[in-house]
Amino acid sequence: MSQPKLDILMATYNGEAYISQQIYSLQQQTFTDWRLLIHDDGSTDRTIEIIRELAATDQRICLIEDGLCFHSAGRNFMHLLSLSTAPFISFCDEDDIWLQDKLSTQMEVIQAEDNNIPQCVYCNAYVYNVKARQPIGGISILNIVKDLHDVLFANGGIQGCAMIINDKLREKCLLFKGRIAMHDHLITLVNALFGHFTYIPRRLFLYRRYTGAVTGATDRSLLQRTTGFLRRRKPILESSHLDSILDVYHFYTEELSPEIKETFDHFLRFLNRSRWTNAIWVFKDRFRLFGKSSLLAVKVLLRPIR
Repeated sequence: MSQPKLDILMATYNGEAYISQQIYSLQQQTFTDWRLLIHDDGSTDRTIEIIRELAATDQRICLIEDGLCFHSAGRNFMHLLSLSTAPFISFCDEDDIWLQDKLSTQMEVIQAEDNNIPQCVYCNAYVYNVKARQPIGGISILNIVKDLHDVLFANGGIQGCAMIINDKLREKCLLFKGRIAMHDHLITLVNALFGHFTYIPRRLFLYRRYTGAVTGATDRSLLQRTTGFLRRRKPILESSHLDSILDVYHFYTEELSPEIKETFDHFLRFLNRSRWTNAIWVFKDRFRLFGKSSLLAVKVLLRPIR
């Protein structure tokens, strides 16, 4: 098989109930110049058997059996990223369903960008709640990322399954040595430091929600999410994401632009100031949550920073 234009990365774990449906949706894509790299993380069901059966009928499907087990979706995806060689890379959850034009739409957009710098093109998705048997609808991504100001307080990145990235971003991410909360958080953060984001305001796949999901996003409305975080008393910055942010900053600090360094400097001040002072500086520093500084300011007043 010749070098494909796109590598699709799929990290699997006990996905026998839905992996066939997802792979079938990949095979129905109008863009066909891809290779599917799959690495399993110790499944105890029929996941690997199903993958082998599908790989026997489609040479684009490659199951990597190297004996490694990470017990982490994030580390499994980062391992797959290190094995990819195509100029463009897409991330695929084992339990979603992609609409036929997802890849063609995203590939058209990313190829039109300046691929001499890191690029991340992402779309939205319909939410499909299997447990509740609710109608397909809503959106899976509520935090539209434009730059670093949208990332630092989000406790996560753009959903991996929504994004397609280029090899320049892959190279930057694979250099990193430090703590990783999740693969998509790291990729989003690194791209915010060095690259460019493009948002496609279309829902190009079904994001499946069900009890027991390893990774998950919300099918709640913005109002429900807002009410939820106002009721809880969890810190604003989850420790795993803050640790990763700090490690990323220190690892890449010599390469950062003065503007990015200034943004980080303002962010770090939040860790040691009063709530009222921080609430004021949210607006001055233009930090955002779900695109709104006002929402973040309210959260800063009601919760500890860490």
